[in-house]
Amino acid sequence: MPASAKRRPGSSGPARLSIGQVLDAVRDEFPDLSHSKLHYLESEGLIFPERTSTGYRKYRPEDVDRLLFVLRAQRDRFWPLKVIKEHLLSHGVDSEVTSIASRPGPTAAVQAVRLDRRGLAARAGVDDDFLIELEQYGFLPEGALFYGSTELEIVTSARDLAEGGLHPRHLVMLRTSAEREAHMIGSVARPRSRTGDPAARGGAEDFARDLGESMISLHSAMLRRKVREG
Repeated sequence: MPASAKRRPGSSGPARLSIGQVLDAVRDEFPDLSHSKLHYLESEGLIFPERTSTGYRKYRPEDVDRLLFVLRAQRDRFWPLKVIKEHLLSHGVDSEVTSIASRPGPTAAVQAVRLDRRGLAARAGVDDDFLIELEQYGFLPEGALFYGSTELEIVTSARDLAEGGLHPRHLVMLRTSAEREAHMIGSVARPRSRTGDPAARGGAEDFARDLGESMISLHSAMLRRKVREG
């Protein structure tokens, strides 16, 4: 039985969990989840814990399910919080909460992976020379022992472009553009992490992620238009 559904001795209903108990219940899957992140998700209208008469937050099993839906949608589907909120308003937490990674999302889904160099090359269908070239032009970190889903997406995308005649040396402007955009987003999001409000500090990363998704959408729309015009 999930930790969120345990009953109190002598109780006819499931126990309400404190913030600390919620963090403990989901720690194996989300070890970096913090009090401030929970406060931020609450301030954004994504979770709704009950309040005791003394103001303490208490989470019902359905609150924990909703929290897991939000966290998995962010991690596995890269959904911005505004998209998650729209989904919850329209559909609630449906039976697919445990398989959120299989749902269609606004951006391409990349499952969480942990690959060594040989595994990265095999998974992307490239040789080591291609990985070396990507390192030389700043698309991959040099000397990394393991690679995640982002690096896999970079390599597979670069492979597809190379097959079309655009090799890593031709794509440096894309890397520098991404670096400038990330700096721009950071300059806007960073002040939020310096405030005295724990919810604001916890939400700085989510705010940056949402800005990034909006920038990706704008860039994609502009590129499609320019390609069509060309």
